[in-house]
Amino acid sequence: MPSPLTFTKRATSFAKGFVRDPFTHWPFPVISRRVYGNLSGFRQNLYGSIDTSLHRFAGRSHHAGTYDADTLSQAKALREHGVAKMSGWIDPTTVETIRTSVLAAAETGGRNPSEYMTLLESHAFAEHTPEVFDIFNPRVTQFLEHYFGGPFLVNSGSFRLTRHVPPDVLKQGEVYSDRWHTDSGPTSMLAIFVLLSDLGLDGGPTSALDIPATKDVVRQGYASRKETGQMTAQIENNPARVEMTGPAGTIMFVNVARCLHRAGIPSEGKYREWLQFRLFPCRDATDTTRLRPAKILKYTNRIDQDY
Repeated sequence: MPSPLTFTKRATSFAKGFVRDPFTHWPFPVISRRVYGNLSGFRQNLYGSIDTSLHRFAGRSHHAGTYDADTLSQAKALREHGVAKMSGWIDPTTVETIRTSVLAAAETGGRNPSEYMTLLESHAFAEHTPEVFDIFNPRVTQFLEHYFGGPFLVNSGSFRLTRHVPPDVLKQGEVYSDRWHTDSGPTSMLAIFVLLSDLGLDGGPTSALDIPATKDVVRQGYASRKETGQMTAQIENNPARVEMTGPAGTIMFVNVARCLHRAGIPSEGKYREWLQFRLFPCRDATDTTRLRPAKILKYTNRIDQDY
Protein backbone atom coordinates (compact mmCIF):
# COMPACT_ATOMS: atom_id res chain seq x y z
CA MET A 1 0.00 0.00 0.00
CA PRO A 2 1.53 3.39 -0.99
CA SER A 3 2.44 5.84 1.73
CA PRO A 4 0.30 8.98 2.19
CA LEU A 5 3.13 11.05 0.66
CA THR A 6 3.36 8.80 -2.41
CA PHE A 7 -0.41 8.80 -2.83
CA THR A 8 -0.50 12.59 -2.60
CA LYS A 9 2.21 12.94 -5.25
CA ARG A 10 0.40 10.57 -7.58
CA ALA A 11 -2.91 12.32 -7.05
CA THR A 12 -1.33 15.72 -7.64
CA SER A 13 0.38 14.51 -10.82
CA PHE A 14 -2.88 13.04 -12.10
CA ALA A 15 -4.80 16.22 -11.30
CA LYS A 16 -2.27 18.41 -13.11
CA GLY A 17 -2.28 16.16 -16.16
CA PHE A 18 -6.07 15.97 -16.15
CA VAL A 19 -6.39 19.75 -16.07
CA ARG A 20 -3.86 20.18 -18.91
CA ASP A 21 -5.33 17.50 -21.16
CA PRO A 22 -8.41 15.78 -19.68
CA PHE A 23 -9.34 13.74 -22.75
CA THR A 24 -6.20 11.59 -22.56
CA HIS A 25 -6.74 10.68 -18.90
CA TRP A 26 -9.04 8.18 -17.28
CA PRO A 27 -11.97 7.77 -17.69
CA PHE A 28 -12.05 9.29 -21.20
CA PRO A 29 -10.02 6.56 -22.99
CA VAL A 30 -12.36 3.91 -21.56
CA ILE A 31 -15.45 5.95 -22.43
CA SER A 32 -14.11 6.56 -25.93
CA ARG A 33 -13.59 2.85 -26.63
CA ARG A 34 -17.09 2.01 -25.37
CA VAL A 35 -18.95 4.89 -27.02
CA TYR A 36 -17.07 5.27 -30.30
CA GLY A 37 -15.68 1.75 -30.66
CA ASN A 38 -12.16 2.63 -31.84
CA LEU A 39 -8.74 3.43 -30.36
CA SER A 40 -8.31 6.98 -31.65
CA GLY A 41 -9.23 8.76 -28.44
CA PHE A 42 -12.11 10.85 -27.15
CA ARG A 43 -10.89 14.17 -28.55
CA GLN A 44 -10.25 12.75 -32.03
CA ASN A 45 -13.75 11.29 -32.17
CA LEU A 46 -15.58 14.27 -30.70
CA TYR A 47 -13.77 16.95 -32.69
CA GLY A 48 -13.75 14.78 -35.81
CA SER A 49 -17.52 14.26 -35.72
CA ILE A 50 -18.07 18.01 -35.24
CA ASP A 51 -15.69 18.77 -38.13
CA THR A 52 -17.49 16.28 -40.36
CA SER A 53 -20.96 17.60 -39.52
CA LEU A 54 -20.04 21.26 -39.94
CA HIS A 55 -18.45 20.72 -43.34
CA ARG A 56 -21.30 18.56 -44.61
CA PHE A 57 -23.77 21.23 -43.54
CA ALA A 58 -21.67 23.95 -45.20
CA GLY A 59 -21.28 21.77 -48.29
CA ARG A 60 -24.98 21.61 -49.02
CA SER A 61 -24.61 24.44 -51.48
CA HIS A 62 -21.65 22.76 -53.15
CA HIS A 63 -22.33 20.95 -56.41
CA ALA A 64 -19.96 18.07 -57.05
CA GLY A 65 -21.45 17.53 -60.48
CA THR A 66 -23.92 15.04 -61.85
CA TYR A 67 -22.81 11.50 -61.20
CA ASP A 68 -24.30 8.06 -61.62
CA ALA A 69 -26.32 6.36 -58.90
CA ASP A 70 -23.66 3.68 -58.34
CA THR A 71 -21.03 6.25 -57.39
CA LEU A 72 -23.42 8.02 -55.03
CA SER A 73 -24.23 4.67 -53.45
CA GLN A 74 -20.52 3.84 -53.13
CA ALA A 75 -19.83 7.18 -51.42
CA LYS A 76 -22.66 6.55 -48.96
CA ALA A 77 -21.36 3.04 -48.26
CA LEU A 78 -17.87 4.44 -47.58
CA ARG A 79 -19.32 6.86 -45.03
CA GLU A 80 -21.12 4.00 -43.29
CA HIS A 81 -18.39 1.34 -43.44
CA GLY A 82 -15.20 3.40 -43.57
CA VAL A 83 -13.49 1.08 -46.08
CA ALA A 84 -13.78 0.71 -49.86
CA LYS A 85 -11.59 -0.65 -52.63
CA MET A 86 -11.88 0.43 -56.27
CA SER A 87 -10.05 -0.68 -59.42
CA GLY A 88 -9.99 0.84 -62.88
CA TRP A 89 -10.52 4.43 -61.75
CA ILE A 90 -7.05 5.62 -62.77
CA ASP A 91 -5.71 5.25 -66.30
CA PRO A 92 -2.87 2.66 -66.45
CA THR A 93 -0.68 5.10 -68.37
CA THR A 94 -1.07 7.65 -65.57
CA VAL A 95 -0.15 5.02 -62.98
CA GLU A 96 2.99 4.00 -64.88
CA THR A 97 4.05 7.64 -65.33
CA ILE A 98 3.63 8.24 -61.59
CA ARG A 99 5.51 5.05 -60.71
CA THR A 100 8.48 5.97 -62.90
CA SER A 101 8.55 9.46 -61.43
CA VAL A 102 8.36 8.48 -57.74
CA LEU A 103 10.94 5.71 -58.06
CA ALA A 104 13.37 8.21 -59.55
CA ALA A 105 12.49 10.79 -56.89
CA ALA A 106 12.95 8.24 -54.11
CA GLU A 107 16.49 7.62 -55.34
CA THR A 108 17.41 11.30 -54.98
CA GLY A 109 15.05 12.73 -52.37
CA GLY A 110 13.91 9.69 -50.41
CA ARG A 111 15.29 7.99 -47.33
CA ASN A 112 15.53 4.51 -45.91
CA PRO A 113 14.22 4.32 -42.32
CA SER A 114 15.43 0.72 -42.39
CA GLU A 115 16.71 -1.77 -44.93
CA TYR A 116 13.11 -2.91 -45.35
CA MET A 117 11.59 0.36 -46.55
CA THR A 118 12.22 3.24 -48.95
CA LEU A 119 10.23 6.36 -48.11
CA LEU A 120 9.52 9.60 -49.96
CA GLU A 121 7.60 12.15 -47.88
CA SER A 122 4.92 14.35 -49.41
CA HIS A 123 6.85 17.59 -48.87
CA ALA A 124 9.10 16.40 -51.71
CA PHE A 125 6.23 15.78 -54.12
CA ALA A 126 5.91 19.32 -55.51
CA GLU A 127 9.61 19.55 -56.34
CA HIS A 128 10.48 16.02 -57.36
CA THR A 129 7.31 14.28 -58.53
CA PRO A 130 4.26 16.54 -58.99
CA GLU A 131 2.73 13.81 -61.16
CA VAL A 132 1.46 12.03 -58.02
CA PHE A 133 -1.45 14.46 -57.81
CA ASP A 134 -2.73 13.14 -61.16
CA ILE A 135 -4.42 10.29 -59.29
CA PHE A 136 -7.08 12.85 -58.39
CA ASN A 137 -8.77 12.70 -61.77
CA PRO A 138 -12.39 13.92 -62.17
CA ARG A 139 -13.88 10.55 -61.25
CA VAL A 140 -11.84 10.17 -58.04
CA THR A 141 -12.31 13.84 -57.09
CA GLN A 142 -16.08 13.85 -57.57
CA PHE A 143 -16.42 10.59 -55.64
CA LEU A 144 -14.48 12.11 -52.74
CA GLU A 145 -16.57 15.28 -52.81
CA HIS A 146 -19.69 13.12 -52.54
CA TYR A 147 -18.10 11.29 -49.62
CA PHE A 148 -17.12 14.48 -47.76
CA GLY A 149 -20.33 16.26 -48.70
CA GLY A 150 -18.35 19.13 -50.18
CA PRO A 151 -14.80 20.26 -50.99
CA PHE A 152 -11.75 18.54 -49.55
CA LEU A 153 -8.02 19.15 -49.28
CA VAL A 154 -4.92 16.98 -49.61
CA ASN A 155 -3.07 17.37 -46.32
CA SER A 156 -0.13 14.95 -46.45
CA GLY A 157 1.10 11.71 -47.96
CA SER A 158 4.06 9.59 -48.91
CA PHE A 159 5.41 7.01 -51.31
CA ARG A 160 6.57 3.76 -49.74
CA LEU A 161 8.36 0.75 -51.07
CA THR A 162 8.17 -1.98 -48.44
CA ARG A 163 10.18 -5.19 -48.53
CA HIS A 164 10.22 -8.55 -46.81
CA VAL A 165 11.07 -8.52 -43.10
CA PRO A 166 12.60 -11.71 -41.60
CA PRO A 167 10.52 -13.34 -38.81
CA ASP A 168 13.29 -12.94 -36.23
CA VAL A 169 13.29 -9.18 -36.85
CA LEU A 170 9.51 -8.98 -36.51
CA LYS A 171 9.68 -10.70 -33.13
CA GLN A 172 11.66 -7.75 -31.83
CA GLY A 173 8.90 -5.24 -32.65
CA GLU A 174 7.05 -3.47 -35.45
CA VAL A 175 9.12 -2.53 -38.48
CA TYR A 176 6.30 -0.61 -40.12
CA SER A 177 2.73 -0.44 -38.83
CA ASP A 178 2.11 -4.17 -39.16
CA ARG A 179 -0.06 -4.59 -36.06
CA TRP A 180 -3.75 -3.81 -35.83
CA HIS A 181 -4.37 -0.20 -34.81
CA THR A 182 -6.35 2.94 -35.51
CA ASP A 183 -4.56 6.22 -36.19
CA SER A 184 -4.58 8.99 -33.62
CA GLY A 185 -6.14 11.57 -35.89
CA PRO A 186 -9.56 13.21 -36.15
CA THR A 187 -12.27 10.95 -37.52
CA SER A 188 -13.00 13.49 -40.26
CA MET A 189 -9.75 12.37 -41.92
CA LEU A 190 -9.77 9.91 -44.81
CA ALA A 191 -6.71 8.01 -46.02
CA ILE A 192 -6.37 6.74 -49.55
CA PHE A 193 -3.81 4.16 -50.67
CA VAL A 194 -2.92 3.66 -54.34
CA LEU A 195 -1.04 0.63 -55.68
CA LEU A 196 1.67 1.50 -58.20
CA SER A 197 2.27 -2.12 -59.19
CA ASP A 198 0.17 -5.29 -59.22
CA LEU A 199 -0.15 -6.83 -55.77
CA GLY A 200 -1.27 -10.25 -54.54
CA LEU A 201 -1.60 -11.64 -51.03
CA ASP A 202 2.11 -12.50 -51.00
CA GLY A 203 3.02 -8.82 -51.47
CA GLY A 204 2.06 -7.76 -47.93
CA PRO A 205 -1.10 -5.76 -48.62
CA THR A 206 -2.64 -3.29 -46.19
CA SER A 207 -5.66 -4.82 -44.44
CA ALA A 208 -8.58 -3.04 -42.76
CA LEU A 209 -11.75 -3.87 -40.86
CA ASP A 210 -14.84 -1.78 -41.52
CA ILE A 211 -16.38 0.46 -38.85
CA PRO A 212 -19.01 -2.02 -37.55
CA ALA A 213 -16.44 -4.83 -37.23
CA THR A 214 -13.94 -2.51 -35.54
CA LYS A 215 -16.56 -1.40 -33.01
CA ASP A 216 -17.38 -5.01 -32.24
CA VAL A 217 -13.74 -6.01 -31.65
CA VAL A 218 -12.84 -2.92 -29.60
CA ARG A 219 -15.93 -3.22 -27.40
CA GLN A 220 -14.99 -6.85 -26.77
CA GLY A 221 -11.72 -5.65 -25.29
CA TYR A 222 -9.16 -4.99 -28.05
CA ALA A 223 -7.41 -1.95 -26.56
CA SER A 224 -3.91 -1.75 -28.04
CA ARG A 225 -1.73 -2.74 -30.99
CA LYS A 226 0.21 -4.77 -28.41
CA GLU A 227 -2.69 -7.25 -28.16
CA THR A 228 -1.91 -10.79 -29.31
CA GLY A 229 -3.53 -14.20 -29.23
CA GLN A 230 -7.26 -14.75 -29.56
CA MET A 231 -8.21 -11.11 -30.15
CA THR A 232 -5.73 -10.75 -33.00
CA ALA A 233 -6.79 -14.07 -34.51
CA GLN A 234 -10.40 -12.89 -34.41
CA ILE A 235 -9.47 -9.81 -36.42
CA GLU A 236 -7.39 -11.77 -38.92
CA ASN A 237 -10.27 -14.17 -39.61
CA ASN A 238 -13.03 -11.55 -39.66
CA PRO A 239 -15.07 -11.76 -42.90
CA ALA A 240 -15.30 -7.94 -42.94
CA ARG A 241 -11.55 -7.68 -43.46
CA VAL A 242 -10.58 -5.94 -46.72
CA GLU A 243 -7.13 -6.45 -48.25
CA MET A 244 -5.50 -4.04 -50.64
CA THR A 245 -4.73 -6.45 -53.45
CA GLY A 246 -5.30 -5.90 -57.14
CA PRO A 247 -3.78 -4.45 -60.29
CA ALA A 248 -1.71 -1.27 -60.36
CA GLY A 249 -4.00 1.71 -59.86
CA THR A 250 -6.21 0.01 -57.29
CA ILE A 251 -7.38 2.54 -54.68
CA MET A 252 -8.26 1.71 -51.09
CA PHE A 253 -10.17 4.33 -49.09
CA VAL A 254 -9.95 3.96 -45.30
CA ASN A 255 -11.14 6.05 -42.38
CA VAL A 256 -7.98 5.15 -40.50
CA ALA A 257 -9.14 6.76 -37.22
CA ARG A 258 -12.29 4.61 -37.07
CA CYS A 259 -11.15 1.38 -38.75
CA LEU A 260 -8.60 -1.07 -37.41
CA HIS A 261 -5.93 -1.62 -40.05
CA ARG A 262 -2.36 -2.79 -40.48
CA ALA A 263 0.37 -3.16 -43.09
CA GLY A 264 1.22 -6.62 -44.33
CA ILE A 265 4.68 -8.13 -44.60
CA PRO A 266 5.75 -9.11 -48.14
CA SER A 267 6.91 -12.67 -48.65
CA GLU A 268 10.61 -13.23 -49.27
CA GLY A 269 11.58 -11.73 -52.63
CA LYS A 270 8.36 -9.68 -52.84
CA TYR A 271 7.77 -5.97 -52.29
CA ARG A 272 4.99 -3.39 -52.35
CA GLU A 273 4.97 0.03 -54.09
CA TRP A 274 2.23 2.41 -53.03
CA LEU A 275 1.17 6.00 -52.47
CA GLN A 276 -0.84 7.21 -49.53
CA PHE A 277 -2.58 10.52 -48.88
CA ARG A 278 -4.47 12.04 -45.94
CA LEU A 279 -7.55 14.06 -46.88
CA PHE A 280 -9.81 16.40 -44.88
CA PRO A 281 -13.02 18.31 -45.61
CA CYS A 282 -12.56 22.05 -46.16
CA ARG A 283 -14.55 25.22 -46.83
CA ASP A 284 -12.51 26.44 -49.81
CA ALA A 285 -12.78 24.89 -53.26
CA THR A 286 -11.13 21.52 -53.79
CA ASP A 287 -7.55 21.86 -55.00
CA THR A 288 -5.80 18.52 -55.57
CA THR A 289 -2.64 19.96 -57.12
CA ARG A 290 -0.87 20.69 -53.83
CA LEU A 291 -0.75 20.01 -50.11
CA ARG A 292 -2.81 22.23 -47.82
CA PRO A 293 -2.98 22.51 -44.01
CA ALA A 294 -5.91 21.00 -42.12
CA LYS A 295 -6.91 23.45 -39.40
CA ILE A 296 -8.48 20.80 -37.20
CA LEU A 297 -5.06 19.24 -36.54
CA LYS A 298 -4.18 22.30 -34.47
CA TYR A 299 -6.88 21.27 -32.00
CA THR A 300 -6.71 17.48 -32.17
CA ASN A 301 -2.98 16.84 -32.60
CA ARG A 302 -1.55 20.27 -31.65
CA ILE A 303 0.01 20.60 -35.10
CA ASP A 304 0.07 24.10 -36.56
CA GLN A 305 0.81 23.43 -40.22
CA ASP A 306 2.30 25.99 -42.55
CA TYR A 307 2.73 24.92 -46.18
